[in-house]
Amino acid sequence: MAVTGTLKTFKGGHYFPRFEGTPRGRRIETAPLPQRVICLTRQGFGHEARPLVEVGQTVKSGEIIARSDGLISTPVHATVSGRVETIESCPHPRGGALTQRIIIAADGRDNWQLLKRPKGNFEKWGPEKLGYLLYEAGVTAGGKGGFPSTEHSSLASPDQIGYLLINAVETEPYLEGDAQLLSQEFEKLLTGIKILRGALGNVEVHMGLGYNRPRAVEELQIRMEYYDWFHIHPLLPKYPQGEDEVLIKSLLDRQLPAGHTAPEIGVVAADVQQCVAAYEAVLEGRPFIERVISIGGSAIERPANLRVRLGTPAGELLSARGLRSPARIILGGPLRGVSLSDVDTPVLRDTRALVALAEPRRRLFAGMTPGFGYDSYTKILPPLGLRAKRATTGLNGPERPCIHCGYCLDVCPQNLLPITLAERAEQGLLRQAEKLDIFACIDCGLCSYVCPSKLPLASQIAKGKAALREGR
Repeated sequence: MAVTGTLKTFKGGHYFPRFEGTPRGRRIETAPLPQRVICLTRQGFGHEARPLVEVGQTVKSGEIIARSDGLISTPVHATVSGRVETIESCPHPRGGALTQRIIIAADGRDNWQLLKRPKGNFEKWGPEKLGYLLYEAGVTAGGKGGFPSTEHSSLASPDQIGYLLINAVETEPYLEGDAQLLSQEFEKLLTGIKILRGALGNVEVHMGLGYNRPRAVEELQIRMEYYDWFHIHPLLPKYPQGEDEVLIKSLLDRQLPAGHTAPEIGVVAADVQQCVAAYEAVLEGRPFIERVISIGGSAIERPANLRVRLGTPAGELLSARGLRSPARIILGGPLRGVSLSDVDTPVLRDTRALVALAEPRRRLFAGMTPGFGYDSYTKILPPLGLRAKRATTGLNGPERPCIHCGYCLDVCPQNLLPITLAERAEQGLLRQAEKLDIFACIDCGLCSYVCPSKLPLASQIAKGKAALREGR
């Protein structure tokens, strides 16, 4: 096993303080089965799947209810046993484009339909059988570019992949689920890595995890000592280290071209949850219908890391953990997540967290330090004390003209000019923005976070990219 001796890092980025309402160190709990689930036919990477069920039909947990094998997609499964209540169109929570949702009323029995698996040791199955099983289980929908298999689950095929990267360094605030999975499901993680590697034809594996987890590094060194294809890379836990573009640069010193996915350059990036899901699919026959998410924020009384069924409405989970109103609810992390107006929005395959931010107790004025308990970015005074910061919906404050401080340039992990890109996008000068490499932006949100003028730079850039794509 090869172990990198020096810490890897990247230009820009930001170290976040400890926030109030973070479920750090909390063991994974299992949420009660929901009374109903909302299964979207487009989840993760790929195209819309076609419903295979009808209203009134009885289904089992793990049964495939939508698929489109001819397109780049992954099957969708029923996540509880029960009866199909409704099949209808709805806006997708990420982007607003219409998709279909299949609403299932649970019967409370949780009867399963397990996967049909080949006999014998999975290490002798070969990439085709492993890839097919991962596809049937829904595991191939993970990541920005999907997981390559012979079943049209990615833009690349398994024989085009040379590296498998395991992301075990989640750095966005409130996201603690992968850290707990790494600790509690260590055996499943290691076996899951071997399964994913085997499905890609026994490629080279590089795992990045925070240097502040020395016990995990030591255990990996012991357990993987005789596997020369496995490489450990201690990383500085700086946001957004876990993004594909940044992880590939840190671990392989390669650049992911703007507008491309990792599989297109021969790399697959998987996280801890995907490895655990691969284990459960291959060795237990369980499709990927539940995952671990973090529930936290300044408006949550009892933060937790929960194992939940996909399709569970966000409001049901938040209410059970003591949601205080008024609050802004975010599907995902506070920087990359999507604000929800409908609490019926379901947990998806790529949902890592549900965050609820409370309304501020007072207005934060420009030029004034926010005091203990509030979070604000400043290079004038360091945070005082070790108290957890309290992120609120008023974190950004009122918008003001740019003061040309250069903070957004300092933190950008892609070495871009965020303020210039945002201005060009707002002015409709899209071709100029394209020449300035607007598509290299990875939507990490740091430019908006650090801006002392509270300009919504990240959303302005995202709108510019969307307008350019639409124009094409």
